[in-house]
Amino acid sequence: MDPEALEKAARGSLAEGDVRAVVVDGSAVLRLRDGHLPLMVLDGALGASGMLTLVAGGVLLAFGRSGAAGYALGAGAMLLALFTVLFFALVALTMRPPLEFRPRERAVVWQDVSLPFAEIRPEHLVLRERSLYLQVLLRHPVLSRRLAAFSTRERRRAAEFHRLLTEMVSAPDLTPTQRWILGAAAPYGLPHDLPVDRLGTAADRDRAHALLADPWNVDDLDQLLPAVNWLVQDGHRAAFAQDAELAARPDAEREEYARLLREIDVMIAEERMGPPFVERLVELVRVRYGAAGEAYARLVPGLLRDEPGADVSPEGAELAVFFGSLFNDRDHAAEELGRLKLLADDPSLRATVGRLLIWDYARALTLYRLGRMADWLTEGYCWDRMLPLAIDVQRRYASWDDLATCYLQGRLLWSGGEDQRRHETAVERLRADPDGPWARVPWDLPLERDWS
Repeated sequence: MDPEALEKAARGSLAEGDVRAVVVDGSAVLRLRDGHLPLMVLDGALGASGMLTLVAGGVLLAFGRSGAAGYALGAGAMLLALFTVLFFALVALTMRPPLEFRPRERAVVWQDVSLPFAEIRPEHLVLRERSLYLQVLLRHPVLSRRLAAFSTRERRRAAEFHRLLTEMVSAPDLTPTQRWILGAAAPYGLPHDLPVDRLGTAADRDRAHALLADPWNVDDLDQLLPAVNWLVQDGHRAAFAQDAELAARPDAEREEYARLLREIDVMIAEERMGPPFVERLVELVRVRYGAAGEAYARLVPGLLRDEPGADVSPEGAELAVFFGSLFNDRDHAAEELGRLKLLADDPSLRATVGRLLIWDYARALTLYRLGRMADWLTEGYCWDRMLPLAIDVQRRYASWDDLATCYLQGRLLWSGGEDQRRHETAVERLRADPDGPWARVPWDLPLERDWS
């Protein structure tokens, strides 16, 4: 679990000032400084009571009630004295070194005590509610400390902080190959707030279901596995290659294709599916596939009528995927035209379309992870099926940087540039993170099943 996630969970809460994600000796660390909320509340009450009592004494003295005034002034002075003593005690307490959760060392460290994560059971991390606040506590025989305090109105934040902290200490240490696999999936997973230090568990179920619903429209395992298979076997690579071939053609052909695509898109939106629509669609297919266009065009009527076997041939299957996007994705035409412009303007990008497998494979790896988080797949099933994909990725690229470059190019072609900066930022974080998979695992690691 990234310490930054825990700092983020505390932002805007009573615990914000006491929870920090810092870098110590090149390693990310969660630093917790106990704010001693109960003592602070008590000290504030003593100070306020003392001041009110002194004011009451002054009022009594003004009205000639010297006896009662003396008692009030004495009590007020005593309360303020206690406030002062407790205030300096709190200052001294805040000078103590903070407690640190160190994911790389897998240990909690405070002063000269180092408590391994392996010795911390879930029951040692306690979320306790008091009358005015909630506490997250570490209650272990070796080390017992209050970690953070939240107000009673911040129950959800406190529960999320407690959950993330429990995940940090209980997550099993990954093998080198498992870290490598997560590194290959990370360029897609990180922009979607998926952790890079664990496969995922059923505790992430809500997050997984949200991501599977949007953008994947996946509601169950019967929809998940075909989506993975499509990404592995075909994905967007074939469409990218076809778009690159289109982009390299003369301007007149590209303009004709763009005109027909816009016209077809309008007809679909307006549900004008009569004979003129079929004629335009046949012509669109003929132009799209160039020299092979006539063979593809002959398949159009059968696919539109959903005839059995119409999509059995490679050409029919490719055309069926194209029609699926054209008819079901209202943004497809605009995205396709954006890709064509990108590819037409950048010959070097056209030259790399054969190396964009990572765009499909990073998402396939992520779908396996989401299947585990949704509790549809076992952990062993996922690792066993992710390993061959990782081996294929390693064969095709020269380094993590090479993978990152091709991933971003694939993402750019898929999206036309929309929200691209978020993915670029994720890649920058992966490159710079000393505790991330790209830093901890060498690219040329022999990939093998090194888990039991």
